[in-house]
Amino acid sequence: MPPISVLRPALRLLAVLALMLGQPLHAAPAPIPVQDFFRHAAASGPRLSPSGTKLALLIPSENGRYALAIADVATPTRFVGIARFDDADVASFGWINDERLWFDATDLQVEGGEQLANGLFAVNVDGSGFVKLITRRSERQLGQGAERDILPGDRNTFYGVFNDGSDDVIVQHYEWVSDDAPPDSTLLRLNTRTRTSKTFTPVGAPDGVRSWLLDRQRQPRVTVSNDSKSGVMVHWRDPATNQWKKLASYDAVTPDSTAFSPLAIDADGQLYVTAIDPASSAGARTAALFRYAPQTGKISDKPLLSLKGFDFEGNLHIDPDSGKTLGVTYRSDASGAVWFDPRMKADQEAVDKLLPGTVNVLSCNRCVTTKHVVVNASSDRQSPVYFLYERASGKLTLIASSRPWLDSARMAEQDFVRIKARDGLEFPALITRPQGKGPFPTVVLVHGGPYVRGEAWGFAPDTQFLASRGYLVIQPEYRGSTGYGDTLFKAGWRQWGLAMQDDITDATQWAISTGLADARRIAIAGASYGGYATMMGLVKEPALYKAGINWVGVTDIGLMYDIGWSDFMGDKWMQYSMPRMIGDPDKDAAQLRATSPLQQAARIKQPVLMAYGEEDTRVPMPHGTKMRDALKRAGNTNVEWVTYPGEGHGWMLVKNNVDFWTRVENFLAKNLK
Repeated sequence: MPPISVLRPALRLLAVLALMLGQPLHAAPAPIPVQDFFRHAAASGPRLSPSGTKLALLIPSENGRYALAIADVATPTRFVGIARFDDADVASFGWINDERLWFDATDLQVEGGEQLANGLFAVNVDGSGFVKLITRRSERQLGQGAERDILPGDRNTFYGVFNDGSDDVIVQHYEWVSDDAPPDSTLLRLNTRTRTSKTFTPVGAPDGVRSWLLDRQRQPRVTVSNDSKSGVMVHWRDPATNQWKKLASYDAVTPDSTAFSPLAIDADGQLYVTAIDPASSAGARTAALFRYAPQTGKISDKPLLSLKGFDFEGNLHIDPDSGKTLGVTYRSDASGAVWFDPRMKADQEAVDKLLPGTVNVLSCNRCVTTKHVVVNASSDRQSPVYFLYERASGKLTLIASSRPWLDSARMAEQDFVRIKARDGLEFPALITRPQGKGPFPTVVLVHGGPYVRGEAWGFAPDTQFLASRGYLVIQPEYRGSTGYGDTLFKAGWRQWGLAMQDDITDATQWAISTGLADARRIAIAGASYGGYATMMGLVKEPALYKAGINWVGVTDIGLMYDIGWSDFMGDKWMQYSMPRMIGDPDKDAAQLRATSPLQQAARIKQPVLMAYGEEDTRVPMPHGTKMRDALKRAGNTNVEWVTYPGEGHGWMLVKNNVDFWTRVENFLAKNLK
């Protein structure tokens, strides 16, 4: 089957962007250093203030930590730091009002296993008025210490702002009633200057609320809650009577035709929801964006937005003053937008003409009245570059580049394709091809999850690094992946090591048949479930894959039932979801043994690179150590083993990323000669 190219040639990076960034258009002869792909960005996430007169973004400070900085829109490159930590990095942030911002923290200089909670902080635009609102420590860690009067980080998270000019923010507070029941949550109104808070959760709210939706007046209007098994319930509070009404109740694993997920509330009190579109093409059963009337319980006959071949994943943009729905941004093969507001639509068209080689995502705070719009421009070959677009003049001004040290002209192109599996089921894949002429040595890079979506078209450090070393990269969205319809998703149930694995094989064979991949030089690689698929690929296709790279990968399905293997999939997942989606440990015991790499270790003869984080609570170390030992007992002497102290389910530290990918480079060079 020939590739179906969705994004070429319209989204090729053009010379105009490189010139705006001052980057050379000629290729340098020396390989790009590994660190250049995996070091932290030079800037990220600029956001306009409510009045549109100031910008905030994250930049590294003198101590190497990310700091929160401010600039006037008249001088958008002259940033002044207003908040930083000596022992942490500013992570997320936003505007409370025109004079005050909220932010939280992470620590990019300690391993993943040593991370604290994000906390919550506030500061004025001039750097004064700093207040700690939620500590980064847990309630147990606080004890009787100096922070005992501050909200603990394990029970409180930032929810949003009021958009009413006040200094208050909304915090979601959690209470665990028992180990068998989901946590219950309430909403707090927290003053960011005095630290005083009060609940504004309505009387009679359902138990076990996981998420809340607030209306234009910032009143709680919709809840999504869970029961003690796998049930999901959606409730709505009638603004006329303040009584709660159940809108939907369904099983999270096998939802029925009445199931929907609420996303937002418009000015008229109607809901925006995602639900399966019965008219979706070719039996894909993709989810689309609909309107829903809670008063009548009826969903719109036709979707507001349906993306052919993709589930709707995106955000509604609603003006906080008028409540008007301005548009929708979404992710299909790449990021996109549909604007209902004429001015935003005109802005998008104008920016796309100025930057024809990139996907251009627009953002603003008060989009109806602002004089400027922030543009995030990126492509497969270009990491995000931030511009300020002036509406009156149509002028673009460069704010910052996330990775100015990378020359986009030296990056690889990426295509989105759809491939037919051996049983006729179609699944997507991303193909990143190095510069030069194929067939190329190839890395089949399998995403984790598995019941998640992998990558969308766009810049990714890992694939660009591999392509810079001359490797074609195949990223199959095998059955079981989400984002492409209910049919593909459910086709992956109870298919670990079976049809899911066959899809990965079929994607590899497709690349060989099209002349892209060199059949003699192919490796398979991946993390988490991708690590599992790597090991099973070596088991099932010894002639196809010459080597494998598994990091933080599951190696034995039985271990998933026998040990506390996951920090986010607890007893409920093990009891109600795993038997249906992966396999029953008793009824399917023979199948689970046959599809567990640990039980099939003697069949793996190829070289293997294995890497694990010593503090991984999602896929604990026994998955790695048992597999390593089994391979050695079976006589495989080509096993390279590395662990990273303090790291969890992936590498947090730049030095560990550089070390790991340097090992990958050397391993591939040795085994794909």
